[in-house]
Amino acid sequence: MPTLEFELVVPAPIERVWALYDDPPRGLTALCPPEAQAVVESADMPVQVGSRVVVSTVVPFRGRLKWTARIIEHRPPHAVVFGTEARFVDEQESGPFAFWRHEHEFEAISAASTRLIDRVTYRVGFGPLGWLADRLVVRRKLRAMFAHRHRRTLEIFPTPPNETQGDSAP
Repeated sequence: MPTLEFELVVPAPIERVWALYDDPPRGLTALCPPEAQAVVESADMPVQVGSRVVVSTVVPFRGRLKWTARIIEHRPPHAVVFGTEARFVDEQESGPFAFWRHEHEFEAISAASTRLIDRVTYRVGFGPLGWLADRLVVRRKLRAMFAHRHRRTLEIFPTPPNETQGDSAP
């Protein structure tokens, strides 16, 4: 099964980044590409192990598609030996993939910045046709979707004006 990994450093404390991602109605709506027309139809709140999130999106040539994910791991920000981290994992219960597992990892790299890692393991289904669709379309679409999510995250949490990246002035 293919696994894709996407990493981003967000100029915001882990608690703020976590709060966005841990709130499906707010987070998914803000982070999904506009053409997906994502609607969170239901979300068990507060999010915890066993919670379900039902989202419908528009898929080209298929119309509106419903996707149900279940939270199988949920660890809010907590202290670890080297700092603070958080994590949650969702798996598709029903939707467009034969298998879908999305791991969201958060690591405080300073008081004001967070490393976000998205790791997706999936299988398209439909045997050799699914393999071909993955190679020709699906993987490219997933990369574009996560690029959009990460751009949106940086728009929501922009670098504060008094901080410049790469500034090495004494």
